[in-house]
Amino acid sequence: MGIVLILSLFILIAFNMPIGFAIGISSAVTLIFSYHKPLLLIPQRMIVGTDKFALMAIPFFILIGILMEKGDISKTLIELAAKLVGFITGGLSMVVVLASMFFAAISGSGPATVAAIGSIMIPEMVKRGYSRQFATGIAASAGALGPIIPPSIPMIIYGVTAEVSITKLFLGGFGAGFLLAGILIIICYFKAKKEKVPRTGKISSFKELLFSLWKAKYALGAPIIVLGGIYGGIFTPTEAGAIGCVYTIIVGFLFTRSLNFIKLKEALLQTVELSAVIMFIIANASLFGWLMASGQVPQTVSNFMLSISSNKIILLLLINVLLLIVGALMDTVAAIIILVPVLLPLANQLNLDPIHFGIIVVVNLVIGYITPPVGYNLYIASPLSGLSFEETSRSVLIFLEGAIIGLLILTYIPSISLFFPQLFFR
Repeated sequence: MGIVLILSLFILIAFNMPIGFAIGISSAVTLIFSYHKPLLLIPQRMIVGTDKFALMAIPFFILIGILMEKGDISKTLIELAAKLVGFITGGLSMVVVLASMFFAAISGSGPATVAAIGSIMIPEMVKRGYSRQFATGIAASAGALGPIIPPSIPMIIYGVTAEVSITKLFLGGFGAGFLLAGILIIICYFKAKKEKVPRTGKISSFKELLFSLWKAKYALGAPIIVLGGIYGGIFTPTEAGAIGCVYTIIVGFLFTRSLNFIKLKEALLQTVELSAVIMFIIANASLFGWLMASGQVPQTVSNFMLSISSNKIILLLLINVLLLIVGALMDTVAAIIILVPVLLPLANQLNLDPIHFGIIVVVNLVIGYITPPVGYNLYIASPLSGLSFEETSRSVLIFLEGAIIGLLILTYIPSISLFFPQLFFR
């Protein structure tokens, strides 16, 4: 039964069927012909999969990111980052990383981060003597920090699927995000030195730093209110998302005057479209996951991998390889809902902390954002830079290697992911 389910899914994907429909149709076919269950089970399982309070946070965080992008909020973040590291060799490329981190703490979306930061920084870097490939590669790669640094939509979905604390996952994302950002910055420094990129900035005075910080106060206010409220126990992630939306709208209309009703309408429509796609995938993937559980696929996979080796190091490496392949071929939302119930029993047998395992899963799948053929960030960065998709894919290779090194460090040193959760929840 499990073979029919998985085989039919990959056949439909091979024919370029959208992932949501491919999951739904393969599940329906398996349910009808292998399980001989009534069709009423299909909508029932889909509703059960989406009837989760925490999932309501998704459209709120999407809306915050879109409103910030439409309000040109990224410009103040870039200016602040430039004051911090712009004077170093490769400083502008490091500005991309820092600005992406700031924006990630607002939007939680990889493609949105690439669009907001890359649209400004790629042309600027090329103008200042950076190669187009370097500028495109770092913009696409730094955008992958979006779903790792909280708030993170993939972490919300993992938390709901694995039934673990979303707040703890968000805290774990800080350790992972800082590590990966640090690796990207190191690569930027040595790559800029190798390509003899000229220095473009000067060391900023304390007064200039304070001025840039003041200009970015509204942009930085959103993550401070949202994340501070969550970690302070004032409100849940869903409530935080709603409050963040209200804050962004008030600031955009009354203080920065960067929003109007036309932009708000466009942002709401985009939010509805993106949320509908995500929820449709979640609904179908929850049916798919239920069928796999009914067919004892998780136990079968766990037993199979344990039969290959009982060595924890080897098994973690195999899990990473599997997730990297899936991340390069499948939508992140669908991959989490389908694979987490399959791999969680194995993770439990290996005595992995569910928060640590969640960070491993999310980082693996997010690396897929800069891995062809799916590579969402590559498709966004390509038209921004004028490079072909193939050239854009080559431009991220050195940063992709760095991300994989970071992934292995996170996998085998769990304290990096667990430091902040353990600090806040002793």
